[in-house]
Amino acid sequence: MTTFDDTGMFELVEDTRGEPEPPRRARVVVVLGVAAALVVAGVVWLLAARGPDDAGAGQMTVSLLDRPAEPTDEVAAPVVDETGIDPATARFAVRTTAGQHYAALRWAGDLCLVAVPVGDAARVVCVAPSPRATVTISGEDGSRVRLGTDDAPPPDTAEGWRAAGPNVWVLDAAGPAAG
Repeated sequence: MTTFDDTGMFELVEDTRGEPEPPRRARVVVVLGVAAALVVAGVVWLLAARGPDDAGAGQMTVSLLDRPAEPTDEVAAPVVDETGIDPATARFAVRTTAGQHYAALRWAGDLCLVAVPVGDAARVVCVAPSPRATVTISGEDGSRVRLGTDDAPPPDTAEGWRAAGPNVWVLDAAGPAAG
């Protein structure tokens, strides 16, 4: 039978009472501090990227879109599918020889002008939201319809543009060419 001498076994255990903490705890504190700083920096960056929330500063306003919806403002489902507009924002703007025109917003807030010609596919032109945004769409006959925000400059009446309601101007097609 073999026996083991265990008298030296307890001598291998070190007595660490009274000694400073190992540097591992200090590393944990530094890592947690850096993580907290990164979280704070991320929140600050997100708030800065979002921009100011001032109600009047830099917001796009369009009186035509602010009025309550009426039955004439309803846009057919195929037109909504083709153009990608938010149907709840659509407002009838004007009827021209090129068809019916609607002002609307896209889901991201873009200002859109939708032309719905009789017997043809709807067309849409959109611009990013800004206080002085304007968007113009041309008809097959050469006529043009322009939609602008409340702060957008009106088109030049000397060129033949005429007001067709709030935020809407029309340039009729030129007459038949002589010749």
